[in-house]
Amino acid sequence: MSEPPARDCADAESEVAHRLGQGDALSAFDCAAAARKAGLDSARLRYLMVRALAASGDSLGAMHLYEALDLAASGDVDSLALAGRIWKDAAFDHEGEGRAALLARAAAAYDHAWQASGAAFPAINAASLYAMLGERERAAALAGPIAATAAGAGYWDRATAAEALLLLGRGEEAMQHARAADAAGAGAGDRASTCRQFARLAESGAVDTDDAGAIVALLRPPPVGVYCGRMFRAGGEGEAGAVRAISAALDAQPLSALIGPLACGADIVFAEQALARGIDLTIILPFAEEDFIAQSVRSGGEEWLERYRRCRDGAAMVHFASHSRFVSDDCQFILGSHTAMGLAKLRARELETEAIQLAVVDPEVAARSDDAVAGTNADIALWREHGGRTATIAVGGLDRSLDFPPAPKPPEGTRRGLYAILFADFAGFSKLGEAELPVFANEVMGGIGRVLDGFGDAVLFRNTWGDAVYAVIDDPATAARIALAMQERLDVLPPGLGLEGTRAGMRTGIHFGPIYRGVDPVVGNELWYGTEVTRTARIEPVTLVGQIYCTQPMAAMLALGNARDFDCDYVGKVRLAKDYGELALYRLSRRST
Repeated sequence: MSEPPARDCADAESEVAHRLGQGDALSAFDCAAAARKAGLDSARLRYLMVRALAASGDSLGAMHLYEALDLAASGDVDSLALAGRIWKDAAFDHEGEGRAALLARAAAAYDHAWQASGAAFPAINAASLYAMLGERERAAALAGPIAATAAGAGYWDRATAAEALLLLGRGEEAMQHARAADAAGAGAGDRASTCRQFARLAESGAVDTDDAGAIVALLRPPPVGVYCGRMFRAGGEGEAGAVRAISAALDAQPLSALIGPLACGADIVFAEQALARGIDLTIILPFAEEDFIAQSVRSGGEEWLERYRRCRDGAAMVHFASHSRFVSDDCQFILGSHTAMGLAKLRARELETEAIQLAVVDPEVAARSDDAVAGTNADIALWREHGGRTATIAVGGLDRSLDFPPAPKPPEGTRRGLYAILFADFAGFSKLGEAELPVFANEVMGGIGRVLDGFGDAVLFRNTWGDAVYAVIDDPATAARIALAMQERLDVLPPGLGLEGTRAGMRTGIHFGPIYRGVDPVVGNELWYGTEVTRTARIEPVTLVGQIYCTQPMAAMLALGNARDFDCDYVGKVRLAKDYGELALYRLSRRST
């Protein structure tokens, strides 16, 4: 294979770096991975790829990738310091002695990078880590020269000086440099990194809490927005009013990013106005694009189609809550809107800021009592139910005469709802002999059965064959707890299986999506089925042994419900078993306390 053009590598590097600066670690990682898959490669691209994975919160995966790509061998200061960044992030996933040991490892990595380069940024990071470890004199020895020679007008120059001065107890001077950093301008990702560092310093007692808090408040990135609103026909005073109102709302509320769907009407106007302002835009489509265009774009008139395409192509990322075809019920629209809301919360968490909802409402419609489970009013109610802040944008006079095309409908009496889906199997089952199978059935599968029993009626359906488990659960957070309890139940394998020295344990995949509920026409048992069930079954085979992978809608639902006892670390786009395409997956784990 010939070497790829340098220009292509440079373009890829620039795009990944831009997305990192915007604080969109997930799309940065996907962009780097896609470039390398296409044959592009450079030391810088490999570095940025690992940095993106680290920024997404997956410290374990980032260190594995760092070692696999042998970044330390490059010897450049960025790659050497990145090891320190990864160990530092990993440290804050632990408490007590575990944290201290990882902080010491991170400090050593940064110190090594500073000794090798003389650069200020590994020196200030080493200083902060020594301060967190209680080594104040060592921290001051590194911070002092940085504070004395602070120069440069760029964001990182000023932020580094502020950090050095904060470590030296010179809070007023630190704030002066923080104000200069704020004025210098920086992307949301850079601001978030600074805020996270200062918050950690304060948490550890290494700096004055009030001084650090004031700087964090100053530099915190603007909120992440998630939008919703009415579909309507283009043209006339109705659209003109919507454009004016949405423009005014975006001018009044600075945003780090904006996330939402792309239906005709308010959605497309939001997207157009975001792109015009340079706001990082992520689109969430609820189902297959062809069907979405027919149902939610062309239904408001053909003039929306070109506007839809421009927005789609201008967005930083386009995600699908489901790739399935449209079926005439509300489930898929609900899944799309809930996924958008959850991803906004995940992005806000990554950026150390808040997520807010921007909702276009028709005053006449909003005033009515509404028991709908889908649509703008339902989205507002759910967001507020979970403690979110909503900025309502009143727009009247909208032409709502939409022309919806026919769509397939399930047979009469068919029921479909949104549920969590779990598939798991036991890696190592094929190595069991005839004598070990009863032990496996009683101890392993029996243990899993007892875990499911413990969650009572929340488990709506369960089935098993061989070493495989299939369950449908009424709530995403409960499904996550079940999966973790199953994994923990098998942390120590029962004796008598003969699997010593073998990589054995559960592989678990979890998804959230629409499922049909009916009766098996062959055996007469209850039957839970659908495309999303099949999709979930294809996740488990590509999951690493002893781990739990979940889909983006599942991770989004956990975030939307403020489930703070879980971590969902981005794994990347993974090719599913049996040629079922690629899917963005997350690693589910229990959050350390």
